[in-house]
Amino acid sequence: MNHRKPVGTQITRREWIAALGIALITAVLGLIPYWLGNLLAPEGQVYMQLIMNPEDAQTYWAKMLQGFNGAWLYTIPFTPEPHAAAGVGIFYVWLGQLARGLGMSLTAVWHSSRFIASLILFLTTFRFVAAFLPDKQTRWTAYQLALYGSGLGWLLFAVGQPYWLGAFPVDFKQPGAHLFFTALTFPHIALGTAVILFDMLVLKKIGTHKKVHAKAQSRQDGQVKNLPKSAKSADFSLESVSSSRWRWAALAGLANLLLGVAYPFLIYIVAGTAVLSWSVLAWQQRRILWQMGWQIAVMFLMPAPLYLYYLSVWRSNDVFRLWDAQAGTPAAPWPQYLVSFGVMLLLAGLFWWKKPSERSRYLLLWLWILTAALLLYSPLLPQRRFIQGVHVPLAVLAAAGFVQIVLPRWQNGRLLQALIARPRYETAKLRRFVIVLFVLFMSFSNVYLWLDATRIAALTQPDLFFRPAAEVQAAEWLRENAPGSAVVLGSYQTGNFVAARAGQRVMLGHWAETVDFAGKETAVNQFFSSHTNDAWRQELLQQFNVGYVWFGPREQALGEFDPGTADYLTQVYQNQELTLFSIRSTN
Repeated sequence: MNHRKPVGTQITRREWIAALGIALITAVLGLIPYWLGNLLAPEGQVYMQLIMNPEDAQTYWAKMLQGFNGAWLYTIPFTPEPHAAAGVGIFYVWLGQLARGLGMSLTAVWHSSRFIASLILFLTTFRFVAAFLPDKQTRWTAYQLALYGSGLGWLLFAVGQPYWLGAFPVDFKQPGAHLFFTALTFPHIALGTAVILFDMLVLKKIGTHKKVHAKAQSRQDGQVKNLPKSAKSADFSLESVSSSRWRWAALAGLANLLLGVAYPFLIYIVAGTAVLSWSVLAWQQRRILWQMGWQIAVMFLMPAPLYLYYLSVWRSNDVFRLWDAQAGTPAAPWPQYLVSFGVMLLLAGLFWWKKPSERSRYLLLWLWILTAALLLYSPLLPQRRFIQGVHVPLAVLAAAGFVQIVLPRWQNGRLLQALIARPRYETAKLRRFVIVLFVLFMSFSNVYLWLDATRIAALTQPDLFFRPAAEVQAAEWLRENAPGSAVVLGSYQTGNFVAARAGQRVMLGHWAETVDFAGKETAVNQFFSSHTNDAWRQELLQQFNVGYVWFGPREQALGEFDPGTADYLTQVYQNQELTLFSIRSTN
C-alpha cells in the first residue's frame, strides 16, 4: 500500500469511528448519575437534575426558563432591583428558546445539550490530539488521557487532607480542569472548551505560514525564473494554502462569536496564546509576521462587536456591573495545581528535555500552558476559569513523554527482558498493557468523581440536589399566579430555587447575581428574627417592592417571626410544609 505522509496526521475512517465510539460511551457515562437521580428520587422529593454546585446551576435554569417564557435577553431574577434586560448569559436563554420552539421540556433540552456538547468536545479533542501526534499509539494514549485523565487529588483524600492549604482539590472543585469533569457538569463549559481547541488548531495552521513566506521571498529575489515547471505549479498550491489559512481564521472568528455567547471569559486564553505565539515566531525569524498578525486579528475582530456590547452593558447597567464585580473566582494556591497537573507536567518536561528536535512542533502547546499559568494569577476576576482546557495540551505532551521516552527506557530494563524471554509474552502486548495501567492510574480522580456523583444521585440524595415536593408545588403556584416582575422574599436557598424554577425576582438568591449580597443576606435574616419590629419589616418590603413572602422550614430556621401574625401580610397559598403571603396594600 502507498501511505503518503501529509504535513499533518491522516486519520482513517476506522480511527474516526473508534474515536466516536469512545466519545459516545464517555458521554453516556456522564448521563448515568442523572438518570439514577430521576429513577430513584424518594417519595416527596423532586430531583433537580444536578450533581454539583446547585447554586450556580440554578442560574442556568433561570436563564433557560426566561427563554422558555419568550425572552431573548437576560434579566437577573436573583436580585430585586429593576433593570433592563441585556444580551449577557444568553447561551442558556437561547436554549430555553430552543425548548420552546421544539416543544421540549427544559429538562430534556438540558440533558440533550450536555450530551451533544460532550460529543463535540471529545471529537474536537481527538482532532486536536491527532494534529500534533502522527504516531498512532501516542495519539490514542493522549486521546484517552485527555478524556479520562486527571490529577492526584484523590491522594489528598487518602492522606486525610481534603482542604490542604485551605482549598478543595482542583480535581474535584473546578470542572474546567479536566475534560471528564467538564462533560459531567454544564454544556457551556464543554462547548467553550471545544471552541478553544478549535482556535488552537487554527493558530497552529496559520503559524506555519513562515515556510510559505520564505519560499515567496526566495522567488522575489529572482530565483523563481530558474525554478522548474513543477515548482512553479507548487506556487499556486502555496497561494491556495495561504487562502485556506484566511478561511480558517474567519472560521475561528465565527467560533469566537460562539465562545463570546457561551463562555466569554475564555477569549483571554485564546488571545494570550495567540499573542505569545506571534511574538515567539517573530522573534525567532527576526521579522514582523504581517500575514500571521492579520489572520490573528481576523479571529478577534469578528467577535469584537459582541465584547464591545458587553462593555457598554457594564458601563450603562448598574445591576449587571455589580454582578460582574461580585463574580470573582480566585485561583487555588499554586501547589494545588501541581497536585492536579504535576504528573503530566513532569512527563511533558521529560519529553521537552529528551527530544529537543521536537520542541518546535509542540511550541504552541507550551505557550498555551504558559498563558494559563499567567492568567491564573493575573488581576482578572475569573482567575480559576483560565485553567479551562489546558488539560488537553498537557495530555498530548505527557502521552508523548510516556510512550516515546518512558516506555522505551522500560523496554530495555531487565524486568521486561526477562518477561519477553518467556513464552506468550510479547513486547507490543506488554507496551499496551502498561499504557492501560498508566491511563487507569491517571483516571483515579475521575473514577472517584463519577462514583461520588452516582452516590449523591442514587443513595445519599442530599438537600438542594433533591427538593421537597412542597417547594416545587409552591414554585409552580407562583409561576402560574404571580406576576413575573414580582419580588419574593425568603431565605437564600429559597430565593436561589424560586428565581430558577418560578421565574420571579427574589430578595436574595445568588452569591454573585444578588446586588449587595452580604447586605441582603443580613436584611433577610433580620426580617425573620423575632427581635425585629414590624415597622422595619414594612419599610424593607416597601424599599424593595416585595410582593410575596415565602415561609417554610428554611425561613423558620432563620428566626421565630411568624408572618401569619402580621396584619400587613395576607396568606395566598399553603401546602403541607410552607405558606406564601402577599403584601397587603396600605392604600
